[in-house]
Amino acid sequence: MDMDLSTIEVARIAVGLAIMGYVGYCLLNQKVWLRGPIGLFSKTYAWGSREENQSIFMLHVIAGTAFGIWLIAGPFLF
Repeated sequence: MDMDLSTIEVARIAVGLAIMGYVGYCLLNQKVWLRGPIGLFSKTYAWGSREENQSIFMLHVIAGTAFGIWLIAGPFLF
C-alpha cells in the first residue's frame, strides 16, 4: 500500500505532535498555560500550578490529548 501524504496532512501531523508535546510538558511539570486573573480580556499570560487550576489543567490535558491524537491519526484513517 502506497501512502502519499499531502502538505496539509503533514501540517496536521506536525500540529498534533506540537499539541501532544504541550500536554506532555503540562503532565511532567504539573503546570498549565493560562490567562491572568482578569478573565478572557486579560493580556497577562503565565504558567499556573495544577493545584490552583485543577479544572483548567484537566481540560487542557483531556481535550489536548483527544485533539492531538485526532490530528495525528486522521490522515492515516481517512
